Amino acid sequence: MYQHATGNRVNDLRHLDKRNLIGCLFILAMMVSPFIASLFGLGFGLLVLTVGLALTAALAFDARRQAPPERRTAVLLIALLALGLAAVTGIAAVIRLR
Repeated sequence: MYQHATGNRVNDLRHLDKRNLIGCLFILAMMVSPFIASLFGLGFGLLVLTVGLALTAALAFDARRQAPPERRTAVLLIALLALGLAAVTGIAAVIRLR
């Protein structure tokens, strides 16, 4: 029975929706970035934060297609804001890692 339950979990992971996976990675990046910064320095923390913000932008761009027409502009602005913040934190990470 244990083997059967484990097999189902592995099968579920193989069919994980792309948006759910990106969402999980976003949450992970946001949760670990302060710890990465405290362990390895601000540059690495900013790099992880950049990944989280880029994933946020990707999710927002994807959600825009599914949003009601009256909310698409707001979702697009959120996506662009996240993308802009990702660019700024990415530049800051590169500067700090030099």
